[in-house]
Amino acid sequence: MREPSTGVVWQRQSEARKVARELLVAATAFVAINVWASDPWQKSYKQWDATDVRRILNDSPWSKAVEIERKEKHGLEAPEGAPKFAGAPGADEEDEKEEKDDDNRGRGEKARKKDEVKFRVRWVSSRTLREASVRGQVLQGRIAEADEDRNLPPAADDYELALVGTDMSLFSSADESTLRDKTYLIAKKSKKRIPAIQVEIVRASDGKRINAIVFHFPKKNPSGQSVVSADEEELKFASRAGNVEIKVSFDLQKMVDQQGMDL
Repeated sequence: MREPSTGVVWQRQSEARKVARELLVAATAFVAINVWASDPWQKSYKQWDATDVRRILNDSPWSKAVEIERKEKHGLEAPEGAPKFAGAPGADEEDEKEEKDDDNRGRGEKARKKDEVKFRVRWVSSRTLREASVRGQVLQGRIAEADEDRNLPPAADDYELALVGTDMSLFSSADESTLRDKTYLIAKKSKKRIPAIQVEIVRASDGKRINAIVFHFPKKNPSGQSVVSADEEELKFASRAGNVEIKVSFDLQKMVDQQGMDL
């Protein structure tokens, strides 16, 4: 049988990685569940159900949540010149004042919740996340179960982390080079800082709305040695764009599947 050309192989791998990325971005719609019987990544990915995939994407050692507060202020006070209650307060007036205070507190709570933007950082170059992307497509009927292995994206040449969130417009004024210069991994044990080497802003079909931001980090240094030592325990991801700062930590001792450490 004639072997496919290098160009055909590369195209297949590129398409597989593109589809996998699309699913990982779309997976923000999955709702995390907090109670689990066991860790799904300790069994074959072909045995995962929808609940297993949701857990891996949203609540696993390879996926970390972070909430940040918007810097914009939302005024809740009455506008200047608005009528004020006058006269000596009686019992009815005191009740009305308490009701207004309760109402203001309620609106304040809603405003604070509205100002909190939720993000998730996923270690998408990991074997576990690549398997979850394919398994998710199988469960959605987008890939035939018999074609799972063939559609599994190949291992990347670098570490790839994807940032997704409920409001990616906070990064609308950022550009890829600026994000690259202000993004890094830092090793807890060695204190080594690993700067990002590439950043991709993944946009929707309209070319404007941001679906995700993918950060690339080297696996090896110029000498060919691994940038993450075998005894490293934790890596912190940090990225800044204007007033937005994302920081999460990954416990490498927990990022282990059936085949060993999985980055």
